[in-house]
Amino acid sequence: MNWESVRKSKLVYLLFLLPLVLAFLSWLYFPVLAEWLIKTIFRYSPSNQPSNAVWFWTIRFFYTWYTFVAIGLAGVWAIAALLSRSGWKRQTVAFYPTVSLIVPAYNEEKNINRCLTSLYRCAEKYLGRSEIIVVDDGSTDHTYEQAWSTVQTNRLLHPQIRCKVIRHAVNLGKTEAIKSGVNTALGGFIAVVDADSWWMPDTLVVLADYLLSNGKKAVTGYVHPSDGDSEMNPYVVLQQLEYSQGLGITRQAQALNNSVLVVSGAIGMYDADVLRGILMDHTIKSVTEDLEITLEMHDRNAGVGYISVATSSTIVPQSFNVLWNQRLRWFSGWLHNTLHIHRKLLLKRSRLSLLLWYCYIFEFGGAFIDIAALFAFPFLFWFAPDRIFFVLSLLIFIPYGLLIGTLNQALALKYSYNKRNYHALLFYTPFYPIIRLINIFARLTSTLKFLAGNNGDWNHPKHK
Repeated sequence: MNWESVRKSKLVYLLFLLPLVLAFLSWLYFPVLAEWLIKTIFRYSPSNQPSNAVWFWTIRFFYTWYTFVAIGLAGVWAIAALLSRSGWKRQTVAFYPTVSLIVPAYNEEKNINRCLTSLYRCAEKYLGRSEIIVVDDGSTDHTYEQAWSTVQTNRLLHPQIRCKVIRHAVNLGKTEAIKSGVNTALGGFIAVVDADSWWMPDTLVVLADYLLSNGKKAVTGYVHPSDGDSEMNPYVVLQQLEYSQGLGITRQAQALNNSVLVVSGAIGMYDADVLRGILMDHTIKSVTEDLEITLEMHDRNAGVGYISVATSSTIVPQSFNVLWNQRLRWFSGWLHNTLHIHRKLLLKRSRLSLLLWYCYIFEFGGAFIDIAALFAFPFLFWFAPDRIFFVLSLLIFIPYGLLIGTLNQALALKYSYNKRNYHALLFYTPFYPIIRLINIFARLTSTLKFLAGNNGDWNHPKHK
């Protein structure tokens, strides 16, 4: 099927209706199917005892919410991601501008060598000029020495690639480190790369091609969560499932209407003049500088794109405490940005505004609904008119929900990893609710802290 022609025709609206129709059919007929299965498999017939009105409508609400979110909305996002993926074809251009790769680093002696080595390999394949600028933001370990050693080694292997290492006397924060790099950058494009991340060899070329052929002012790509080793840590595996859904589908879908919300710190390339203008004119106030810069770009009507085949790996939290602190920072930064710094974007008549409201309704609002469902469950069981039928219905509904979740996850892995083999992650899908619960309670905690005046803070160390 020619997805490009479908994307440009009115048939696209019929595609978006399909998952909503499937959700409605499931909502309408699954209870009938479940009752038939209970009678057939378990040989149990429900009693005709009438249910309490509050109990009935509570069950109805949760059932409706989860059916349309899991099938309807998830399907809409998947179709949008599919159409977005078909909307760009890689093109070779005649002139490639100089690219400055800026690496802000704080206490990253264990990761800086791998990061810089990967960037040298990327720069080697780039057809234009390139430079690498490392900014050691007052590290208390041997980040500076490790960076300088890596630069000295690679100067012999890649003499055409310029590289410098800048050192702050004290820790000034990531934003100031990026500013220091930008102030010395010579490139027409500027890429920002976290020191705990490393790029695939083609990433730089793909990002540059995308910017040159799409007229965008920034672009980001897929981020693969890693521990830098075997990737068997359970928290890493859960984040791989999460990122594949959040980036492979959701962020890819956002690119369909120029509504990419975040240019990730692990992989991002900007038009140098636009990024420099933002950093010089706008004071970064939040703990999520990548989100704040991206929203500022939208406020200035600068296009932001996403391309899945441009890939970066990054070290992610490997313990509960580090993961929890990271999510508190993320969600606090989101609230601070959207409700304070860039609140006018919520009121702007645009697709971006609709997306921001969607996030509040279905992510933050959905978190409170999930918590309500958890606490309501014992009462729903206790006041059920037929408790046995209630339990048997759950035994039918749970595998059905798992089937839907597995299908969604399989699609997310396909979109995220393309030809790379990460299909084994699919077997971990039943454990995905663990990280979902962490996010639910982190959103609740961040909301309460934000209402109390806490806009979040950085926590070191980043990884454990």
